Amino acid sequence: MKGGTTRQRCARGVGVSLALTASLFARAGEDPFAGVEPLPVPQEPSSAVTFAAQDWSDNLLFRKEAYLLFGVGRDNLDDPGGIMSRVSAGFEIQKRFSTATRTLASLDYQGRLVYRDRSLDTFADPMGRGASPWKYETHNAYADIYNLFGEPGCFNLRAGYFYQPFGLNQQTDTHGTLLQLSNEQVFGAERDWQAVVFGALNDSLDYSVGYLLGAGPDHELKGQTGMAVARVGLNNGWLFRHGWEGGVSFAAGERVDGHAVMRSDAVMGRTGGDPVIRTWRAGADARKRFDSVAGPVSLLAELAAGEDEEDAVLSGLGQADWLHPSRRWGAAAQYRQLWQDVGTGAENAVDERVAGVLTYYLRNDVGNASLHWIALGAERQTRASDGPGHTVFMVQYYRYW
Repeated sequence: MKGGTTRQRCARGVGVSLALTASLFARAGEDPFAGVEPLPVPQEPSSAVTFAAQDWSDNLLFRKEAYLLFGVGRDNLDDPGGIMSRVSAGFEIQKRFSTATRTLASLDYQGRLVYRDRSLDTFADPMGRGASPWKYETHNAYADIYNLFGEPGCFNLRAGYFYQPFGLNQQTDTHGTLLQLSNEQVFGAERDWQAVVFGALNDSLDYSVGYLLGAGPDHELKGQTGMAVARVGLNNGWLFRHGWEGGVSFAAGERVDGHAVMRSDAVMGRTGGDPVIRTWRAGADARKRFDSVAGPVSLLAELAAGEDEEDAVLSGLGQADWLHPSRRWGAAAQYRQLWQDVGTGAENAVDERVAGVLTYYLRNDVGNASLHWIALGAERQTRASDGPGHTVFMVQYYRYW
């Protein structure tokens, strides 16, 4: 057979190579590798890292925030003194502790100093209800410890002040946006002091289980026992592959009355004005992202039902978001309603609103590491049990960098 077998060809090639090498050695008259020092064998990095020995600047992020909001009610358009203003400056610090192979823990703190004048009743600034003109607000103050035990990603701990694991708020940072999600009207606050264990439940679902102080927006301890909370939701694989987010949530216990949750006369009569409310809520939520040549569109819905004392409470929110392919223009519309049964012989309490926002982005990073926009918004209270509805027009400037 022409050329011989494979083994024969390899043998002939090896023989030719040896002959050429011997010839080169003979011509050089010396070892061509003489004097060459072998490189040191790299050492395996140690998996143990002590925080004291680690440079604090490693994995440390510091960001700044500027927020300006001005609004006016439709009924006082001709009154220059009736303009609502909210101006704030803030910052965020994030620190990760890690080895060469994994992240062990992280810290996050975010706060801002706020000045308000003539606050209006709008969910664009829910913490403005009853707030003093100057106020320092903490938005995040928590620590994460990863992989406490078991398989990686299954058991992690977060403790501190952060979004309640109820609804879509944990996946949606709304502290800088005009449109907010449901937790402010469901619990009277969207954040709380809490400890939560979270991780992967299986290949499709994530979970969060924890305890909330129920301290409300003013961080109050009034003798409440706090609330247990749990959520099971779709993991990130559903978002990346199919554009879906969603889950079911449950909370029960005692909380301090918040600014945004209505109190019925029946509840006030039974509790004697006690700010602590026995509460339970069950909720379901979903968000779907659609990609198109006109840009991504997202539709979301949040529903919650439960009781404050013995009064039934129902909450619903729907929202549509659009972003131009250039990431320069965006628009959103929202409908929300809170209904509460205030007892036999009394009119039920209702708060129904619609809102819309048009946003021009000067900077809009995909990872939200740098945000810069100007937004125009309007919110209309279409139905209110305590009087005629109102309309608020707003302009906002926001920067996070």
